[in-house]
Amino acid sequence: MTFAATSFLDLVQKTGNAEGVPDLRPAEYPGTINLDSAAEMNTKLREKTFPRIIEALTQPIEKGWNWDGATKAREIVFKGALKEVNDFFFSNRWTDGLPIIPPTPDKVEEFLKYTPFPPDQEVVVLKPSSVRVTPWNIAANGVMAGCRPEHMPVLVAAVEAIGDPMYNLEQLGSTGGWNMFFVVNGPLAKQLGIESGVGLVSRGANMAIGRAMGLIRHNLGGQRPGEVYMGSFGYILPPVFAENEDLLQEMGWNPHHANAGFDRDTSTVSACGTANWGYQMYPTSSEPERIAQVLAYDVARSGSPNHSVGQQQSPRLVFTIFITPGVARVFAENEYSRKDLQEAVWKNARYTLAEVDFESYYGAHEGMRETHRDFLRKGKLPEGVIEKGKMPAWFPRVAQDEDATIPAAPRPEQLPIFVCGDPTRNKSMTFYTMYNTLVTKPIKLPQNWDELIQHLGCTGECRI
Repeated sequence: MTFAATSFLDLVQKTGNAEGVPDLRPAEYPGTINLDSAAEMNTKLREKTFPRIIEALTQPIEKGWNWDGATKAREIVFKGALKEVNDFFFSNRWTDGLPIIPPTPDKVEEFLKYTPFPPDQEVVVLKPSSVRVTPWNIAANGVMAGCRPEHMPVLVAAVEAIGDPMYNLEQLGSTGGWNMFFVVNGPLAKQLGIESGVGLVSRGANMAIGRAMGLIRHNLGGQRPGEVYMGSFGYILPPVFAENEDLLQEMGWNPHHANAGFDRDTSTVSACGTANWGYQMYPTSSEPERIAQVLAYDVARSGSPNHSVGQQQSPRLVFTIFITPGVARVFAENEYSRKDLQEAVWKNARYTLAEVDFESYYGAHEGMRETHRDFLRKGKLPEGVIEKGKMPAWFPRVAQDEDATIPAAPRPEQLPIFVCGDPTRNKSMTFYTMYNTLVTKPIKLPQNWDELIQHLGCTGECRI
């Protein structure tokens, strides 16, 4: 059995069923445990939770919960007019609440022409549902989202990325509202019209691909909001980016995928996660050192001092930094490489012990009141992480432990940087996660790709 708050009872049953343990018997704790007084907690445990624990441990096990909505991949589940189909899919919670394009067999078959994989080949097994994902059901969700058939190779690579154990998709269902995001690199981004300029996540193919990945997470990963996807305030549409690779070439910087070990002419999808789509900074200086400090400030304010204490040895504490081309050019003109910029930001992105202690004591997600001294005693904060004399010059001073800080991220490599967005604006934005690593996968194309995409009118430099 297990112990859960009221809103998590459905999650317990469905996760148990997906993991082959359908007979879990959750004991409910009503209310908000981290805000209850000791007296309130004792009353609720005595009157509600403990009786259920006793019942669950002493009564015979009955037939476990099972989901009866499973269908075969090629089964026709409904026939009707467009509105009737949408109503049926909505009532079964197979949509994101917006109208869908019905995934008819002919539309799905058209998508399958654009991937080299057989329709029923296993691509990945997604968590927490443990569903075996194939090109067929990837295509069905792509159709529903409004993707074009030629988007199919991007969808398959993106699914491979989130299905990689290093990505850690299962943890995105936590209450923090963690969301997926994707960056497409290589010639395919330009060929498919995946935007890298002003308003990029809201234009071109970006919106449809992002929506498709949200439906795949929802329908195939089993992360349905309010059931297994437990974000307290919900989720935005997964954003999709592309880097401005023409500018990068002018600057002498490699695109992300080339730095990750892929050939520049290979197309890739990178996936990571974020808890925020927040305020954008306006770096206003011609001095690269000062702009690096602005980016570092944004990194620190986008993250969590408490998380940084507990994750100093974790590869999943990642701050992804997006900078517009004009900002990137300042660094390139001053002979900064992308790696140099990562190191400069990492050096300046720090938390004071006062910030660590305040959040860890009063605002930690675990609900445990601790300070940095408790973390040191328990070994959660490695020796040598707390350093004096590393206080950034711009940082506000505090009375206690004035000159002692910890880094926001364990190492510079956990601050990946992408160049995109409005080329006429001085902007930066930081995405933050404590659950994901940045995973990059190559996009695989069928041998007759050039023939298939002739209708796009893409010739010359963007032809693969």
